[in-house]
Amino acid sequence: MQRIARFLTIGCLVIASLALVAMPTSSTCAEQPAKVELKLDPGTEVVLKKEVNGMSANTKLISTPSYEDYTLAPVVDGIKKRKDLGWQECSWASAEDESPHGIEIQFGTPQRGGRFQVTWAYDIYNADGGKWWISRDYVIQVKGKAADEWKTVLTVKNNQSVVGCYPLPNESMGFLRICQLPGGGNPERPNIMWVGQVELLD
Repeated sequence: MQRIARFLTIGCLVIASLALVAMPTSSTCAEQPAKVELKLDPGTEVVLKKEVNGMSANTKLISTPSYEDYTLAPVVDGIKKRKDLGWQECSWASAEDESPHGIEIQFGTPQRGGRFQVTWAYDIYNADGGKWWISRDYVIQVKGKAADEWKTVLTVKNNQSVVGCYPLPNESMGFLRICQLPGGGNPERPNIMWVGQVELLD
């Protein structure tokens, strides 16, 4: 019996060690977080004149207030080679405060399924020779019509990826948004959200 007990104890320790090794650097789930209230700034609005980044013409993007002279235009400019662009040309940055930050997309034509991709901002002028300003904690939400309640598709915690690509539900969506939770930005500046591109993929 002692030998069996010793064997079981060793087995449990091995399984626990393997579980720790296999732990991901970020986690995603469909749990509903506390209700997120975004205070959108009408002055940030961008309306697409043609299809860009998988989004149809007449799609509108609007965000929470921006940092200094940043605008939303870069997140849908469709430029793939971004590392030679200046600060305000390569990304959008939110105001730097403890409130939730985010970007809301109001589709020109309702969407169904597909994937939402966000590429975080890359700062080529950083003193370290370049730096990705990823957000760590955020949610992706959708709704059908303006009067509907937001539905959380994914809650992302402790993100470490410079590009996130997330499946969307196979239901009619008129609205999509990504919301950085309070203090969920890069550890060096947790109260700012800094986005390079947003895209819809098949």
